[in-house]
Amino acid sequence: MFMARREPSRAQLTLQRRVDFHIGEAVRASLAGSYDKAQAHSQNALSIGRELYRKECRHRADLAAALACHAGSRAAYGRIADAVALLTESAGHYAVLARDDPDAYEVRRIDVLTRVALASDAAGNTEGAITLLRELIQMYDQAAASEERDLARARARFHLGRCLLKTGDRPAALAELDAGLADAGRAWELLPDSGAENPTPEAGAGETAGDEGGEGSWLAATPRFVQLTAADWAAAAGRAMVLHAEARRWRPAARAAHVAVRLSSALAALGGDTRQEHYATIRERADAIWAQARQEQLAVE
Repeated sequence: MFMARREPSRAQLTLQRRVDFHIGEAVRASLAGSYDKAQAHSQNALSIGRELYRKECRHRADLAAALACHAGSRAAYGRIADAVALLTESAGHYAVLARDDPDAYEVRRIDVLTRVALASDAAGNTEGAITLLRELIQMYDQAAASEERDLARARARFHLGRCLLKTGDRPAALAELDAGLADAGRAWELLPDSGAENPTPEAGAGETAGDEGGEGSWLAATPRFVQLTAADWAAAAGRAMVLHAEARRWRPAARAAHVAVRLSSALAALGGDTRQEHYATIRERADAIWAQARQEQLAVE
């Protein structure tokens, strides 16, 4: 006989909101470099997520998200085995969810597998991570199109480029970094206007000017999947900036510098001496690249 699904109780809804709150706080703390705070929040999210799931399996999505979040906290402290165990559990839950609702959960399922690839690299298996990341990029291609999908695919390309750079394959690494930056830029343009600062330059922008576009508080107002990408996006732009500059390709170097400065400024504005120092380093290098780009443009004119 058909049984109507029960609506969640007020207590369950409160717990769901608490899971989401703690995940959000963990993400923001991680962006600011406050890893102790991030771990405390992710642990709280996981504890509540497990409590919800024990009571009713309809809360599978809450638990899957909390597991993935806490895996990031464990990985930040080098606890790779713990992170992989959490990610494996999360992937199992997302696989069930994606089977029933692929449009809502397939990208998140692949995201968890992307984090497994990063754990593989952190454990010393960079070649294995490269193979898996390439497979995952193809999986993202097959998922339903969305801004979240495109940014997630960009993040996988950022890490593929980083891993290829570790193996010494600089041309392939730069190709992946540039492809990821293009993906991320297109995804950003499709996002609903949130009032946030656009980190991607318009055509020709960022080549003759060095304005990073404000103090960077805009990042806190972006969707969570943008925040989850921000640090990797900034790092990828910085790597692309350096690689193009070393090859004396000043225009693409300047465009990558624009993105690196905007995002590293945004991260620095969230707090933390390390973020501030990183921004200062990026800005100094970007200023030199913009100067070279100006000279090249004047020579052409």
